[in-house]
Amino acid sequence: MSDDRPVLLFGETYHHPDILYRTGFLVPDPVVVVDRGGSDTVLWTSALEEGRARKEASVGEVRSTIELDIAPLRPGGNEYDGWAALVEAVCREHALSAVDVDADFPAVLADHLRQSDVDVRPRNDIYQERRRIKTPQEVEWITSTENAGMAALQEAIDVIAAAKIRDGLLMYEGRAMTSADLIYTVERHLLENGNSTVDSICCGGPESADPHRTASDVIRAGLPIVLDIYPFDKTTRYWGDMTRTVVRGTPPPEVMRMWDAVLEAQQAGLDTVRPGVNGRDVHFACCEVFKQHGYGSLPKAYRDIQSDARFIHGTGHGLGLEIHEFPRISEADVILEVGDVITVEPGLYDPRLGGIRIEDLVVVTETGCRNLTTLPKTFQLG
Repeated sequence: MSDDRPVLLFGETYHHPDILYRTGFLVPDPVVVVDRGGSDTVLWTSALEEGRARKEASVGEVRSTIELDIAPLRPGGNEYDGWAALVEAVCREHALSAVDVDADFPAVLADHLRQSDVDVRPRNDIYQERRRIKTPQEVEWITSTENAGMAALQEAIDVIAAAKIRDGLLMYEGRAMTSADLIYTVERHLLENGNSTVDSICCGGPESADPHRTASDVIRAGLPIVLDIYPFDKTTRYWGDMTRTVVRGTPPPEVMRMWDAVLEAQQAGLDTVRPGVNGRDVHFACCEVFKQHGYGSLPKAYRDIQSDARFIHGTGHGLGLEIHEFPRISEADVILEVGDVITVEPGLYDPRLGGIRIEDLVVVTETGCRNLTTLPKTFQLG
């Protein structure tokens, strides 16, 4: 721990990955963790969760909040008054006068602790270095999630490949295909196989020029369809992430030119990934390819290139218990290390024609990287 200050964590673990990472305990109600490093970690739970925590949590000690004998809330008191009393009582029990908290720690609770003479120091990097370097077990969990996502994505691609074309639109079960049809195909498969997601991108045509737009009203023939799938395993809580772009029908020559550039740029990015390389060099490798093809990107050296289609985001990000984790693969100054799990996902976006993005998930190895996304990169489906 920094400066030998213990870490104090508060929250449920469905949405607080630091707590889940430190305890391995999936719980829907808030818990309190006192982490002094190593095995000296105490998990405070309600009596409701104490028994399960003793069986499932990976901590040095589990204790029940009933030991603290906290007075019940006064009539009209709000829930945060109760949580404030709880964290104050935990600090008294452990004789804590100074603690580090993560970025998710509620400000209102920090204020209560400061009023009780506990020095609270927020930090955004408490477990950053430990979480970024994935263990073999974590890589196995991520790989399993990625495999489930690829199977779901392949089902959507198969639906597109089987579609008939009528009046410039793809047809599905006798009517115009929609993004909802593709999203349902993906998410049904994920749920049937123990996975879920917060959303899926299955967007085609000009609308797909907005990289995070999830859906378009119709799926057009001859224009790109971006399929960006990010599943998470409901048991391990580790994420996967992948993107394929496909087209059904004959695309315009400019769309084919965009596809060729994105495919080449992504390969250049993948070829650059290895330990000791700066993440921004991976990003610039993609930008350089786009420059050679006449397309502009966001970094200053590439910003003035005039083109209808442009690369308008970073090349990738870390992934684990969160879909977006450290390190970012962009203009940020960060050195890649063995065990990083990152995406490589350059794209081009033309408001007239749509977007093309290809995304693979890789783990950094001693000699380069291992690609966890083995789904073929096939653009034209017929």
